[in-house]
Amino acid sequence: MAAKLEENALLKFWPKAVGPQIASQTQPDCLRGGTLFVKTTSSVWVQQLHFIKEEIRLKLNELSGKEAIKEIRFSVGHKLAQAQAEANNPVTKKLVLKERDKKMIAETTAALADPELAAILKRVMQVEISRRRQREIEKAR
Repeated sequence: MAAKLEENALLKFWPKAVGPQIASQTQPDCLRGGTLFVKTTSSVWVQQLHFIKEEIRLKLNELSGKEAIKEIRFSVGHKLAQAQAEANNPVTKKLVLKERDKKMIAETTAALADPELAAILKRVMQVEISRRRQREIEKAR
């Protein structure tokens, strides 16, 4: 029980230690044996955070006043920030796509070998085409 309380106290320091931009793309998952496991929204964030993980570790230990964190491990799995961003974006709430738009997006993204990149490109294309379609509808009124 005491270990869980200490873990929760350490995790509360995360936003202050990393700042709002990183905090919005990450979520500390758990602390086991001195290793802090952190979920991120993408593999790009995993790679970028790997370069500054020592600075983050030092800042967290400084804020907590203890040397509780010996290592930080990042992995993909945090979907909250992405879901919140999409929910707050009025364009993604109602996509306005024609069948030819959907077909073109599917054909374009099917050619990509990296599924994560394909998913990102698909979302970007859907939002942009939908935004243009909505503009066309507004002009027609």
